[in-house]
Amino acid sequence: MDQNNIINSIHACKDCKTCMEYCDTFIVSNDEFKSPNGRLKIAEKVFINKEITEEELIGLYTCTLCALCDLACPQDILISEIIHYSKMKLVEQNRAPLSIHTKIIKGIIEKDNSVNGNPNERLDWLPEEYKDEEVYENKDSDTLLFFGCMSSFRVKESASAAYKILKESNYDFKIFESEPCCGEYIYSAGNLNLAKKVFQTNLELFRSKGIKNLIVTCGGCLYAFDKVYPLYFNEYKIKVRHIIDVIYELENKKKIDLTPLNKSITYHDPCRLGRKYKSGPLYTEPRALLRKCGIEVKELAEEHNECPCCGAGSGIRGVDNSISIKIGKQLFDKVNTEEIVSSCPLCVFNFRYVNYKNKSDKKIKYITDYFLESLRK
Repeated sequence: MDQNNIINSIHACKDCKTCMEYCDTFIVSNDEFKSPNGRLKIAEKVFINKEITEEELIGLYTCTLCALCDLACPQDILISEIIHYSKMKLVEQNRAPLSIHTKIIKGIIEKDNSVNGNPNERLDWLPEEYKDEEVYENKDSDTLLFFGCMSSFRVKESASAAYKILKESNYDFKIFESEPCCGEYIYSAGNLNLAKKVFQTNLELFRSKGIKNLIVTCGGCLYAFDKVYPLYFNEYKIKVRHIIDVIYELENKKKIDLTPLNKSITYHDPCRLGRKYKSGPLYTEPRALLRKCGIEVKELAEEHNECPCCGAGSGIRGVDNSISIKIGKQLFDKVNTEEIVSSCPLCVFNFRYVNYKNKSDKKIKYITDYFLESLRK
């Protein structure tokens, strides 16, 4: 989208404010700078090189890029994309990103992850029974199981369960002993030039290791590899799948046998597995698998394409943690089960934090936990 198209799209806005009814950051803050409508006005100032205030800058960077506003807009304006392009423009103009982004990006470059994890502990979750097997990058396989920063360091059971399920179904794959960051955080912060360098480095690594297929556990990694990398590299031919899609295929082919667990849960659709998933969405598969496990799946009032964001997307937790917590709490209030399940480790991580901050006793799980439990019952 070039600058003229962006400006024309902004001018197509009729100021109807329909988008504001769908925007969680506006709903919990009641701050127009933190609304899609308000952000479009800020974006226009960015593109015509007008000064913006610190408050307006934070308004742009508190957008989770969940894209609900894109669906709501009667003029079909891709509001979230314009907000993202405005961040890129600000970085070009040396007016962004914020200091928190600079700090986290520095950590990505130095430690290959966005969560300040110790690189030597990246595979601490690896099941003891598999540690002596040849599973690393020199194994003769063209399929890479890619975990991402959140699964590797913060929601480790999502990595462990995915790994165990594939191993127990005799799926052919390998992992990286020193896995790089996908670069999605850098891209979302607006630093396109640096993000492209990270993408290029990763692609060269994948080529050198003969990778033709990627299986990911993280919604952010899925978004990066499935949608963003192809935007900038025409030669990108790697097939990208989420672990749910792979397990769904294994179950359909009778490679795994799921047994009843007799639970009742509420399922949350992550943005990047739904409305932001270019090759998706993944709505049917997780629900079908959960039901195969004998689990009663309760739905939020807004599900599938209209499911609300967890409150953690696009680095908002570092910019305004209180908004992130309020968005998560707002979702919690709509849940009538003891357990909330998601297929994105960032969503799981944020929900657990919201759970802790609000002294709630909900159980928050990554979806593969149930499949592994069902396999071993």
